[in-house]
Amino acid sequence: MITFPPASPRSGFSLVEVVVAIGIVSFAVLSTFGLLSVATDTNRRARDEQAAAQLVQNEFQRIRSLGSAQFPGTYVTRYYDADLTDLGTTLNSAAIYQLQIAIVTPAAPAAADRIFNAEVHYPANAPSANQSVVRFTTLINVPP
Repeated sequence: MITFPPASPRSGFSLVEVVVAIGIVSFAVLSTFGLLSVATDTNRRARDEQAAAQLVQNEFQRIRSLGSAQFPGTYVTRYYDADLTDLGTTLNSAAIYQLQIAIVTPAAPAAADRIFNAEVHYPANAPSANQSVVRFTTLINVPP
């Protein structure tokens, strides 16, 4: 039978063990903070892209509801705030999203079809090099 000597009253952690434990805990904490900042940025980007998609969907639905007399041949750039409230065609300090739509008449399949290429730029007040851009395309038939 193997017997171990009784523990001495001075037993405890050595300085090396404590330093290694602190290093492991520090690494874990720093990794967690790094992941939190990435998660925050991803969440903000997803929220902005979802708002841009909602904005474009609302505008495409509005255009589809127009009659042939009101159907647009061109589209003037519009600005929207964080609540997607239309701020008109003039850039102001409350503008977050800038909506531009290019309307193309394809040669085929039908002359009554229009391709709508929408771009949402945000934040609207930032220089273009610092803006994010989300693009959407749809085909809309001109009403008779």
